[in-house]
Amino acid sequence: MAMVMIDFTIVSISVTTIQRDLHLSATAAQWTVTAYALATAAFIALGGRLGDIFGHKRIVAIGIILFAGASTLCGLTPDTSIAEPWLITCRVLQGIGGALLIPSTTVLVLNSFPPEERGKGLAIFFIVAGLFTAVGPIAGSYLTQYWTWRAIFWINIPVALLSLTEFAFVKLKDVKHPARIDWGGAALLVAGMGLTVLGLQESSTWGWGSLATIGSIIAGIVILGLFVVYERRAESPLISIQAFIDNRPFAVDNVLTLFLFFTWLAVFFFGSIYFQVSVGQEPTQAGFSILTMFYSFFIASRIGGGMYDKVGAKHPVSLGLAAIAVGLWLWASELSKLTSGGTLAGMLVTGAGFGLAMSALNTDALNRAPKEIRGEASGIVQTFRNFGSALGMAILGTIVLGALGPHTTPSGFADALETAFKVGAIVMAVSFVISRVFMPSGKQADVE
Repeated sequence: MAMVMIDFTIVSISVTTIQRDLHLSATAAQWTVTAYALATAAFIALGGRLGDIFGHKRIVAIGIILFAGASTLCGLTPDTSIAEPWLITCRVLQGIGGALLIPSTTVLVLNSFPPEERGKGLAIFFIVAGLFTAVGPIAGSYLTQYWTWRAIFWINIPVALLSLTEFAFVKLKDVKHPARIDWGGAALLVAGMGLTVLGLQESSTWGWGSLATIGSIIAGIVILGLFVVYERRAESPLISIQAFIDNRPFAVDNVLTLFLFFTWLAVFFFGSIYFQVSVGQEPTQAGFSILTMFYSFFIASRIGGGMYDKVGAKHPVSLGLAAIAVGLWLWASELSKLTSGGTLAGMLVTGAGFGLAMSALNTDALNRAPKEIRGEASGIVQTFRNFGSALGMAILGTIVLGALGPHTTPSGFADALETAFKVGAIVMAVSFVISRVFMPSGKQADVE
C-alpha cells in the first residue's frame, strides 16, 4: 500500500523538473498525475471483484508485480518525442496495478480485526498509508535534487521485493467466492470515466466551447449512464447498483468519499508547485513545506478512528469536512503572502480535517457490506475515491493551468491557486451539509 500512496504525491513535487527535462507540455505534466488517479479509479472496482473471486492475497501479489514493472518503465522514459505517450501510458499501468492492490489490501486488514476494533485498526492502516503519502514529497524532492527524478519511480522496486518476501510468510484471513467476471461492465466504466475526465482536463487546451470538450464530457456521462443500466440487468454485476441504492448509508459514504478526495490530491499537486513557483523553494524545501499538513493529519486520524468506535461515523466525518472547508479557505487567503510560514494555519486545519474524516468514512463504508462482497464494496469505495481525485485534478487544474506557462509569475500562480482552493472549500462545505443531513447518527447496530 505504501507504493500506491507514495506515488500519488511523489510525482507532484518533481513534476516541474520532469516537465523541463522531458520538454512536456503543461497539460502533459498534469496528466502524469491525473492518468495515475484515473486508471486507479477506472479499474479499482474490477480489482475488488477479482479479489473476491480469486482471493485477495493472490490479487495483491499480482498488483505488486504489475506496479513495480510499470514503475521501472516510468523511470526509463526516453528523452525523445515519445516521452509524453510513454510516461502517461506507464502511469496508467501503475494505476491499474494500484487498482488491484488497494481494495484487497484494505479487505485483508479489515478482516484481521474484530468488528468492534475495526475503526482503530483501519485508523492505524490509514495513518501508515498517510505517512507514506507524506513521505512522497520528501523522498521525491531529495531524489530529484540530488540524483535524478527517475529514481522516484525506481524506489518502488525494493519496496515491491520486500513486500513480496514478507507477503509469502505472513498469515492473513482470505476466502474466495467464485463468480463470473463482468467484463462488459468494466469496459463501460473505464470508457465513461476516461472520457469524462479527458474532456474536463483538456478543456484548458481545447476550450470550453469546443466540440471536443463538450463531446467528450457528454459521451463520458452517457456511457456512465449506460453502465448503470447494464449493471442493474447483469447476472453478476461489477457493482451491485440496486444494492448500492438500497443501502443508503453506504451510498452516502461513497458520495462523501468522492467529495473528500476531490480536494485531497489537488492540494498536494498544486500546493507543491506553489512552494516552488511562488515561494521560490528548491524541491527539498518544498517537500518539507507541503509536509506540514501531515503533522495534524496523523494526530486527527487517530482521534477520528477512536471517535468512530465510540460514537459512529457522523460526528468525526462532519467535523472533518467542516475543518477542511475552513482550512482551505484560510489557506487560500494566505497564499498571497508568498511565504511557507504564512500558510501554516490553513495547512494545519486542512490536515486535521482530512485526518478526522478519512479513516472514519472508509471504515463506516466497508462495515456496511457483507463479508462475501467486501472486496466489491472496497472497490466501489475506492472507485469513488480515485474518481474524485481525478475530477479534482481536472476541474481545479483548469483554474490554475494557465498560470503554468513559460512566463509564470509567483503572484499570478498564487492568485490562480487561491481561486482553486476556495472552490475546493465550497465543495467541502457542501459535503458537510450532506453529512449532517443524510448520514445516520450513532454506531452501526450490525457491522456485518
